[in-house]
Amino acid sequence: MQTTTAPPRRTRRGMRTLAVGVAATALLALPVLGAAPAAAALPSCTTTDRGAIPAAGRDNHQCVLGSGNQGVAVKALQKSLRDCNKQSIGVDGSYGPKTRQAVINVQRKAGLAQDGVYGPKTARAMLWSSGQSCRTYLSML
Repeated sequence: MQTTTAPPRRTRRGMRTLAVGVAATALLALPVLGAAPAAAALPSCTTTDRGAIPAAGRDNHQCVLGSGNQGVAVKALQKSLRDCNKQSIGVDGSYGPKTRQAVINVQRKAGLAQDGVYGPKTARAMLWSSGQSCRTYLSML
């Protein structure tokens, strides 16, 4: 009759170490595998709405702008940053370092996270150029 014996102690220890290592790796991977930040899920602003607010389409202000973006949406943002939010920047339609810093300045003043990316929270914190006056985001809607 054959008897079975338990594996040597060091084998069990090795298996336990392997199990702990696999569990730790899985926990570390969760942030990578989890949901992306909300802003990352938003589309880029490609147009303007009401002639002044960067938008992804008519009445869709749930969009983002950041370094490297170009076009009419960036121009509208720059114009309002300069004319209504006291930022010394040009209006060239290119989201470069000066536009990024101007957005950070607005975010800082509003108590928002200062990432230099324009999005819905920054839009609500800004004043917007409307003809010869500056208006709040909500008054533009």
